[in-house]
Amino acid sequence: MSRYRIHAFNIAFWIFALLLNGGPAHASGRVALVIGNGAYKLVPKLASPQDDAHAVAALLKSIGFDVVEGTDLTRDRMAGLLLNFGRKADGADLAIFYYAGQGIAVEATNYILPIDADIRTLADIKLGAAINMEDALEETMASAKVKLVLLDASRTDPFASAGEPQVKARAGLAEMKSADGTLIAYASGPGQPALDGIKGGRSPFTQALLDNIAQPGIEIQEAMTLVRAEVAERTNSRQMPWGNSNLAGRIYLNPKAP
Repeated sequence: MSRYRIHAFNIAFWIFALLLNGGPAHASGRVALVIGNGAYKLVPKLASPQDDAHAVAALLKSIGFDVVEGTDLTRDRMAGLLLNFGRKADGADLAIFYYAGQGIAVEATNYILPIDADIRTLADIKLGAAINMEDALEETMASAKVKLVLLDASRTDPFASAGEPQVKARAGLAEMKSADGTLIAYASGPGQPALDGIKGGRSPFTQALLDNIAQPGIEIQEAMTLVRAEVAERTNSRQMPWGNSNLAGRIYLNPKAP
């Protein structure tokens, strides 16, 4: 199948699912999508994404965000949640996309994995076993005025125990260029896995987000500088968050003065 036919397939899927789920809805001013996938069936399970996601969702709700939340999602449930979020984020003032779980980069394209991902060949990925990260962001957040993408992904190499997998993937996400009004923050550097937490605990990156991004009166890029420093300290510099930003102004998740 050619690249153009695959792209057409993806577009058709999103349009069909949008119609199935009832069409567009009015946007909220501040919306967030929070996903934590850990109970994988065919790739290594992760201990903390579910707890990470619940904590992030609770924090964002406490500062006024309309949160769409899901944990341990199959491919179909993940697509449904993305479409629900897309309706809420249409024209929103500020939209946040948080994901904790397995992620891979294949041919410089990033994919996040639902818990039922069964990936044996490259065709499995391109035809829907995984979620194309850039397509998901484009279809859900493109019209939001400000977009923050927080990716606590690539915690292990999902194919590490598969011998010689047919899919040439790498643990660690590839760089995505940030569009106007967008900040993208990754838990670890290019091609580097991020550390998981323990059951009932937090990953280093998510704990640093919880500690910093909603501090009263702190600007988001200043907060992310604090996040990088905290993760480096917690992991003895084994993990260093990174990212890129194309924000035009100062953005506050919690603008109230302390």
